[in-house]
Amino acid sequence: MQDSEQGIPGLDDHSKAFWAHALTPSNLGMLPKPDGYARPKGSCGDHIELYLRVTDGRVTDARFMTDGCLHTVACGSALTSMIKGLPLGEAVQVSAGDIDKELGGLEKEHRHCAALAAATLKAAVRDHFKRKQAPWKNAYERR
Repeated sequence: MQDSEQGIPGLDDHSKAFWAHALTPSNLGMLPKPDGYARPKGSCGDHIELYLRVTDGRVTDARFMTDGCLHTVACGSALTSMIKGLPLGEAVQVSAGDIDKELGGLEKEHRHCAALAAATLKAAVRDHFKRKQAPWKNAYERR
């Protein structure tokens, strides 16, 4: 058997959805003057930066940046794709399990990447509501 027929151990365990999000991530990049923003640190040291645009209570745009591994990239891409167009109340309910399911299932040792993505979303939504309470502060932000 040739190498190309054997596959690569560990890499063949992922779904097509995982590879699509990991290798050609959707919504990668920064969003100027976001309505909600967060950048928490995961248990492995990875970060996901999440930028939200919210119009009339609906997520109209979501983008992310990461310094993480391929699994973190896939989770950020899946998350932003899942929440775009949703009412904020529905978007914030997206869980790590939902992200894991969207990607066709992650190995146990990489499920924390989905948890990081879900936690980042919740933090960005909190930031959105904080900004709405004091909109004058947006004029002084450096982001």
